[in-house]
Amino acid sequence: MKRPKPERVGVVALRVVRQLKRDRRTIGLILFAPVVLMILFGYALSGEMTGVQLGLVDGGGHEPLRDYIASLDDFDILYLGSQSDAEKLISEGRLDGAVVIQPEEVGVLLDSSSLQISERVMAAVQTGASREMSIRTDSYPLIITRYIFGYDLEMIDTIGPAILGLVAFFFAFIIAAISFLRERTLGTLEKFMVSPLSRVEIVSGYILGFCLVAIIQSATTLLIVIYLFGVPMKGSPLDAFAIILLLGAGALALGSFVSNFARSEFQVVQFIPIVIIPQIVLCGVFWPVQSVPGFLRPISNILPLTYASDALRAIMLKGASLSQILPDLIFLGAFFMLMFIAATLMLKREVG
Repeated sequence: MKRPKPERVGVVALRVVRQLKRDRRTIGLILFAPVVLMILFGYALSGEMTGVQLGLVDGGGHEPLRDYIASLDDFDILYLGSQSDAEKLISEGRLDGAVVIQPEEVGVLLDSSSLQISERVMAAVQTGASREMSIRTDSYPLIITRYIFGYDLEMIDTIGPAILGLVAFFFAFIIAAISFLRERTLGTLEKFMVSPLSRVEIVSGYILGFCLVAIIQSATTLLIVIYLFGVPMKGSPLDAFAIILLLGAGALALGSFVSNFARSEFQVVQFIPIVIIPQIVLCGVFWPVQSVPGFLRPISNILPLTYASDALRAIMLKGASLSQILPDLIFLGAFFMLMFIAATLMLKREVG
C-alpha cells in the first residue's frame, strides 16, 4: 500500500470544498439549519406546559386548594356540575383531566395516555393540598386518584403510537422523494410525459406503487410496536392501520412534491431537517403539544403528525373508533389532497 501524500489529500479536499461552494443549498443548510433547529429545540424543551384542559367540580370545601388550581395559568379550567360530566368529557377526549372537590375528599380524574399532563395535574393538586395544610394545620385533604384511561401505562405505551406514525411518515417521505427524483434523472418520467397518460394519472400511479411498499412497512412496524414492545391495542388494529396508511399516503405525496426541488439524492436528504425534525419536536411525539410555547403551536396545528399521533393514541390506548377521531381523519385526508395537487402542479411546471 502506497503511503498517502498530504498534497494529494489536499487536492481531493479542495475539490470537495469547491463543489460545496457551488451548491448554495448545501451552504445554506450548513450555516442556517443548525441555528434554526437548535432554536426550535431550545424553545420546545424550555416551554412551560399550558393549555391543559382541566375540569373542576366544586362541591364545597377545600377553598385554598381550589383557589390555587384556579389561579394557575397552566390550565384552561372548565367548571362542571358533577363528576359524571367530568368522566364523560375525559372519555370523549375533550378534557385532559378533572379535579372533583368534595368536603370529605378531593378526587383527581386522569387520562394517562399523556403521562406528562397527568403528572402536571397531580403535582398541582398536591401543591394545593400542601398550601391548604399550611393554612389549616388540623388536616391534610384526602386525595383519591382515579384513572379514566391508562392506570397501568408506561412511557413506551404513551409514545409508542406517535413513534409508529413518525417511522411510517419518515420512510414513506424518503422513499417517494428519492424514487421520484431517480425517475426524473433517468429520463423515465419524460417518457411518461410524452405518453397519453395525464399528469394526475402519472402522480397517482407512482403514489399507488409506493403505497404497496408502505403497506408492508406499516404492517411490520405496527406488529413490532404491539408484540415486541407491548404497546396496548384497545381499539381495532385495522383502524390504526388505516391511520398509518393515510399518513403514509400524505408523506408519499409530500415526497413527490419535494423531489421537484432536488437535483440529487444528497439534496433530498437535506430536506430531512426541514420536514422531519420539526414534526418530532412540535407534534407531541415525545412531549405533549401543551408543552410547546404558544407562539409555536400554530405550526403544530398544521403538521400531519400532530393529528396522526392523536388518532393513534386514541385508537390504541383508549379504544376509539374512526368516527370518534373524525377531525384527525379529515385533516390527514386534506393534507394528502393538498400535497397531491401540489405534486401534480409542480410536475406540470417542471416539464411544461
